Amino acid sequence: MKLLAYYCYSPAPCGNYREISLEELKDPKKVESLFNLCQIYEATITADGWHFLIGQYGFQRLYEIDKESGWFDEDTLEEFVLRVCEEIRMTEELRAKNEAETEMIELRRTPEAIHDLKAYAESKGMSPQMLIWTAVDEYRHTRGELHTPLYQLNFYPDKGEFCALNCAAEERIGYRIQPESLPLSPETRAAIRTLYRDYEQYRDPQNPYAKPTVPPEHRAAFNKRAEALYEKISAELGQDFQITKFSQWF
Repeated sequence: MKLLAYYCYSPAPCGNYREISLEELKDPKKVESLFNLCQIYEATITADGWHFLIGQYGFQRLYEIDKESGWFDEDTLEEFVLRVCEEIRMTEELRAKNEAETEMIELRRTPEAIHDLKAYAESKGMSPQMLIWTAVDEYRHTRGELHTPLYQLNFYPDKGEFCALNCAAEERIGYRIQPESLPLSPETRAAIRTLYRDYEQYRDPQNPYAKPTVPPEHRAAFNKRAEALYEKISAELGQDFQITKFSQWF
């Protein structure tokens, strides 16, 4: 069965990854809970998952569920449909990129060895393929054969923190990473905190998860500061780290 949605770095028994079943997605309350986790980056809906949800509920019902959650919080059904279509496009592009960059590996081992590999991967909250990819990345990095960054992170200036994007970063530093946990200068850490405090001023206290509504010039100024800070962070962390570059930060 295709992967429809999954929790990331949850406290579930299987570790930091748990697939969300088709049966769970048939429960509107579970879908609302999923939307709540998506908006704080602790769950992901795949393109196949979106197609299932649209077929199961239709855009109108999903829009109503989203209004209860406050994830997208679009003003109209039309805006919500466009947002969902954009989510599907981005997830499909990411899947295509991963498929293009990944070679299939066939393990010619005993059934017992394959069972052990799957069990170990599950204990780490990974699929067996992800376990292999992480091991290969670390091996190549250690040998110096590839200039592959060992630690991959997202930078969220609206949260004043970073999030791990690969297991090497999560295991060595943690999932939600404060600037103090990274080898950054005091000046850069202070700039991250200042930018976060400035963003907090835009929030609606009655709806803290909603995307703030601000004048375009304020948004442009925030993005410009976040872009400059991204460049400074990337330079200070060096080649061991790869920070995701977004076209817009806010």
